[in-house]
Amino acid sequence: MQLGDLQARVRIALTNTIANEWTLFTPSSGTSSASERTIAFHLGWYLRPMIENAWDIDAEYDRSAMALEKAVRLEDADSEGRRIPDLIVHRRGHLGPEENLLILELTADHATRGSTAGDFGRATAIQRRFGYRYAVLLDLRLGLEGGQPTVQPTWHWATLEEGPVTREPEDVYPAEVLADITARGAAYRRG
Repeated sequence: MQLGDLQARVRIALTNTIANEWTLFTPSSGTSSASERTIAFHLGWYLRPMIENAWDIDAEYDRSAMALEKAVRLEDADSEGRRIPDLIVHRRGHLGPEENLLILELTADHATRGSTAGDFGRATAIQRRFGYRYAVLLDLRLGLEGGQPTVQPTWHWATLEEGPVTREPEDVYPAEVLADITARGAAYRRG
């Protein structure tokens, strides 16, 4: 699968997640909101029909049972030091780049949470370690403006062969498209 094709599929899955699961992006009680793992689950749910059946989509899959080297460990690793990716597209039980399509790291707001949230360097370290063809850091940039929830997603992609595709994260949507998607999400839950 080519990068542009995969990006289009992830964008469609994100669009459906925002539009159909808007309450994930809104504080449900006080300042409480859905976890990144919960959002990643729904993103995977909407991505599943757009990826060929030969691929598996998982939020957690321990292939090796090995403790990872320090460069790949993260603050939110499990008790044995393994980083649990937010979402992976792979073929279960197989190793290598031809069997590992995508590692997706998701963060609600990388700028305010800093290095404990998703990190592009760490995502690419996992990508290189396990041979994922593509890695992406998807930062939802959740916030509140005038008491209303906002989502302004950016992403930063890398390929296994060439490394980072762009120097900096890019907006997932043009502003007018994002406004339409978020309006549909807010209206869907009201109606």
